[in-house]
Amino acid sequence: MIESSSENGSGFTDRENREEEIERKRKEKPPEDDCCPICFGDFTVSCRTNCGHWFCGNCILQLWMYRGALRACKCPICTCSISKLTPEASLFSRQEKEVVDLLKGIERYNRLYVGGLNGLLLKIPLLLRRVFWALIDMLLDPHQIRLNYNVMRLVALLLGWIYRTCDFDFIPTGRLGIYGLFDSCAVIVVVVLFFAGLYRKWVRGRRVRRLAMEEAWPN
Repeated sequence: MIESSSENGSGFTDRENREEEIERKRKEKPPEDDCCPICFGDFTVSCRTNCGHWFCGNCILQLWMYRGALRACKCPICTCSISKLTPEASLFSRQEKEVVDLLKGIERYNRLYVGGLNGLLLKIPLLLRRVFWALIDMLLDPHQIRLNYNVMRLVALLLGWIYRTCDFDFIPTGRLGIYGLFDSCAVIVVVVLFFAGLYRKWVRGRRVRRLAMEEAWPN
């Protein structure tokens, strides 16, 4: 009986210690004399990793997206896999749109890496989005015009085969025939994508030059 009471008391003490530790971590703040290890600036919307290091919320999320959003981000300091980001407690009372959006991004990150089937299902839309944008980048890359041309011709061949196999007859093909029509459309699409990629490259180059000039001559 005495042993049972002792065990119950020990269990209650352990639970109380764990709750105190969780509460202490929740109220923890980043060091005042330190800076974000990524941007080397003052902490903005600071959050702590499960390995105990502090970063700007925007910095760590951008690093995660840059390295590959399908995998958990690794801590830039200790290379530990970051499975949870804990924002500074005082941030939850702020109403600025930027802060609210970042907190939502941090919560989304935490849900992605909870593990199990739930975490896997949450990664599927992210995977589809990254595949889509990777495809767009490939199609708009002027240096990939030969690859784009071959891909588009294969797509045109596939569409032509489907059209003939299903006995469709709603497209006026004229002398070209269905394969010739789809092939001509593929060439037009490749040319349009090529010039769109050149324009995008020019816009990005101009933006980079403007940013470089602003850094060189801030006034």
